[in-house]
Amino acid sequence: MLTQAANRGKRKSKPKILVVDDEPDNLDLLYRTFYREFKVLRAESGHAALELLDDHPDLAVIISDQRMPGMSGTDLLRIAADRYPNTIRIMLTGYTDVEDLVEAINEGKVFKYVTKPWEEAELTAVVYQAVDTHNVLEARTRELDRVVRHETLLNGVTNTIRSAQTSREMLQTIVETLGQTLEVDYCIIQPIYSAELTDTYFTYVAAHSQGAPQESLATTLAQTVTQTRAIHVIEDLAKTEQTGLLSPAQQAASERLGIRASAIVPLICKQDLMAVLALHQRDRPRQWDDSELKLLSTLASQAALALAQTWTYERVQSLAQREVLINTITQAIHVSLDPKEIFAAITHKLGQALNADGCALSLWTEIDEYVQCVGLYEGGPAGAPQIRSDVDLPQSQVSISDNPILQTLLLTRAPVVIDNLSHQPTMASHDLPLRLPAKALLVVPLMAEGKIIGSITLRQTYQPRHWQVEEINMAQAVANQAAIAVQQARLYQTTRQQAEQLLAIDQQKNAFFQNISHEFRTPLTLTIGPLESSVSQGQGLDYDQSVMALRNSRRLLRLVNQLLDLQRLDAGRMQATSDSAALHRSGWASYWGSPSPPLPPPGAPRSTAH
Repeated sequence: MLTQAANRGKRKSKPKILVVDDEPDNLDLLYRTFYREFKVLRAESGHAALELLDDHPDLAVIISDQRMPGMSGTDLLRIAADRYPNTIRIMLTGYTDVEDLVEAINEGKVFKYVTKPWEEAELTAVVYQAVDTHNVLEARTRELDRVVRHETLLNGVTNTIRSAQTSREMLQTIVETLGQTLEVDYCIIQPIYSAELTDTYFTYVAAHSQGAPQESLATTLAQTVTQTRAIHVIEDLAKTEQTGLLSPAQQAASERLGIRASAIVPLICKQDLMAVLALHQRDRPRQWDDSELKLLSTLASQAALALAQTWTYERVQSLAQREVLINTITQAIHVSLDPKEIFAAITHKLGQALNADGCALSLWTEIDEYVQCVGLYEGGPAGAPQIRSDVDLPQSQVSISDNPILQTLLLTRAPVVIDNLSHQPTMASHDLPLRLPAKALLVVPLMAEGKIIGSITLRQTYQPRHWQVEEINMAQAVANQAAIAVQQARLYQTTRQQAEQLLAIDQQKNAFFQNISHEFRTPLTLTIGPLESSVSQGQGLDYDQSVMALRNSRRLLRLVNQLLDLQRLDAGRMQATSDSAALHRSGWASYWGSPSPPLPPPGAPRSTAH
């Protein structure tokens, strides 16, 4: 697109006219008549004239003789009218045949015809009139081309906005379309989040402006964007009064890129600043047309509205995806009691949901020396090395105190976001996630009672990645669920250990009862037997003493039997009953003071205790 400055320069130059005649004297005469005001080109035939037309498509007027050998003036003007309709055509003729004139006017689309010999004043007036007509046609054509181009651009950007699947796709297409249509060297859009410019930007660089590495070029372009709510136009940065419109950082970035002219356009929707668009021209100033600025303002309004709608839709989708992921992980926590299965499910689901190359879950505290990997997911492109979940997980070889990422996590208690590790070499001295290569990292803490008990690390292996706010929030939400899972897993392990300890104690109790009963029953049997014999025969001890010894020995035997019954009842090998006879047989009646069975009189047969 020609700028106004270029157009003014073009209008100051002499208009070009082409005179065609097979008579050299006529050509000389026409040249002497017009060379002061116009740049005069001469041709002695129709074919030569067509060659000059191809070399000079900006010719304003053609003055051609009608009767020429090889190609008539009518044929020449007809071809010129088809190829260059804005060039005004004048016919010179020495004949007044009406048919020739009608043919010339109809086929050659002749503006005027002048008969030979001509009056110089008359021919000069006709030529001036033709040049003015040419200028009007050129201006209208340029205006029509501009309107058509702008309408095409507006329709193209509108269709792009409507058909774009994501906000990133929409913004990238907008900068490319605007950059190509407005013929600028650079175009950049930088979104705004929470009233601040983000680190995300979408750029267009014209083919002739490419040279520096794309990554450093885009970073420098981002430094030329300023947060503004009004359109700023800079036509020539070489002028001191316009240089003051930029901050020192913007001036330095513009100088590095060779920018001379800029237009900064905000994208505002319902008083909310959504993004900032910047267009830059290199090496030469540029006067921005009012129509261009109006078009940019219209496009900015439509793009801001579409961007707000797209971001709202993406946030809803992200929240829905987040809820599904949280529900899936929560279900996995509730279904399984195996910590290994739970941690594997968390890393697998989160890694897939965020399309990360890897996801690791590690347990550690600030008093630990090393982290312990308990879950690992490996995604990434086909052919990448995979780590199976059924083998031992890799472990850290760098201590927590020497890991700058984990130290930052301990200090801030907030996610550590690294879009490009090559830009932060101090953060690269670590082995998370566990000595695997990484270009970008997102590390979120697992918190329990205000303390860190672990972390989840998401990794991009082969290229940098800008982690979106929604992605960070999703990872943090999953980390919260993972912290609950860790606490439950530890509670489960503690409960399981306690159950195993109780079982061991119960087994020891059973063994104790069995040993006690065995050790008690043997001496009791040996004691009760002689006493029964002594009591029945009335010999040995005093009878009253023998009765007392025998009664208490039987009482002790019943207590031993009672212990065995309790052990059988606890082990489930005996059913409890409230029958009074059973209570009496069990020995509880005598234990609580009920009368014991009568002792045999002296001389009665004795019964041996078992």
